[in-house]
Amino acid sequence: MNRTMVCTFLAVAVMVASGLAAATTVTFNDFSDLSGLTLSGNAAGANTSDGDVLRLTPALGNQSGSAFSSTTINAAAFSTFFQFRITDPGGILFDGNTETGADGIVFVVQSVSADIGGLGQGIGYSGISPSVGVEFDTWHNSANYDPDSNHVGIDVNGNVNHGSGSPYTLGVTPRFDDGNIWSVWVDYDGTTLEVRANQTGVRPAAVLLSRTLDISAILGQSNAYVGFTAGTGADWGNHDILNWEYRDNFNPIQDPPVPEPASMTLLGLGLCGLAARRFRRR
Repeated sequence: MNRTMVCTFLAVAVMVASGLAAATTVTFNDFSDLSGLTLSGNAAGANTSDGDVLRLTPALGNQSGSAFSSTTINAAAFSTFFQFRITDPGGILFDGNTETGADGIVFVVQSVSADIGGLGQGIGYSGISPSVGVEFDTWHNSANYDPDSNHVGIDVNGNVNHGSGSPYTLGVTPRFDDGNIWSVWVDYDGTTLEVRANQTGVRPAAVLLSRTLDISAILGQSNAYVGFTAGTGADWGNHDILNWEYRDNFNPIQDPPVPEPASMTLLGLGLCGLAARRFRRR
């Protein structure tokens, strides 16, 4: 567990002891330290022009990878922000697609296991149940009723088959695998899951896609393993998560979403000092 995470949890302990509302924030300014995450399949750390990233799959065929919090975190309400970049798309054209590259990234909350993963062409998410996933899909699977070859979708229980009419999906431009950085905000107030995404890095007022869900009822509990999956099949790409913040309460993250590393370190040291002083007085 990195210093940021350790100090955050110490701060939580202080708030509990003080009678204040407890909240947990998981922050990865980068992925130079993967402590606190369980990686499965082809997921691994990678050093790129973006620095140290979480590479869910390399640009090879028939890959799948996942990275989840090693322990469960409250998901009855939450706000999260992350940035991703998909590079080196390739493969062959089929199934109604006009550009190569597959299959995309899914942000997932699930109560099964920290080390679970799915099938490659199911974006690494297929079959994870119970769960809720927000997919950023770069391939048109006609058998799954995908609306097009670049869309966002909200899925339940590892099912990437959207059904006739493709409900809870929306086509997006430009492409997720155009090599640029995408910023994503996902907020859940206990009733409605809202998704925002763009390439500007500035939180938009307008919601891209939303769905009414009872996540606690779906999971059978309020806590979940939270993280990401990705997959490739006959087409591929490097699926990289650049940074990530998760708040275990409904507290929408504004821009700039993640403090500069130096600022975060100072904040962490301050929280640790506060915790130490409080505990010494006991």
